[in-house]
Order: sequence, then structure tokens, then C-alpha cells
Amino acid sequence: MPASSYPRWFATPDGNTLYAIFSPEHWVEHQRMGGHYQRYEMEVKTYADRLHVAALEDRLASGALVSMGEAEYEQQVRHIERLKRLG
Repeated sequence: MPASSYPRWFATPDGNTLYAIFSPEHWVEHQRMGGHYQRYEMEVKTYADRLHVAALEDRLASGALVSMGEAEYEQQVRHIERLKRLG
């Protein structure tokens, strides 16, 4: 995906997992699990990490993930972060 298409914000259709890809080398995931959440921040360094980012972008392009704007993403993150954080 061209660098001009970053950052990108999207979620699973149920809204339980939010993603922000800031560049091909940096992404953040918030995952809601019941009354808890987990936050992952990844600095892409390996080929497997690059494949994961490519798979996310493929799922977004196929409609399996829902694109959103930055304001909507931030609002959803605030909602998730009200829950108890795991880890």
C-alpha cells in the first residue's frame, strides 16, 4: 500500500477490535474481551510482521474490516479504554 494512504483506522464489524496503521512499520490494535481490553503496539521488524500488516490491509480491501475516520477511531478507543486493561 502506498505511503500516502497512511495513517488508516479500521475495526472488525462487531467493533471489538480496532486497528490503526500509521505506516508499514507501525500499527496499534485495541482488542475488547468481555469487560476487559488488551492493547498491542507493533513495530514491524520481521517478515512475519509484514505479512500480518498485509493480511490486515487485504481484509480491509475485501470488506471484512470496516474503515473509519480518525475521530471515530479515537472515540471508540476511549470507549474501550474505560474497561479494565489486561496485561
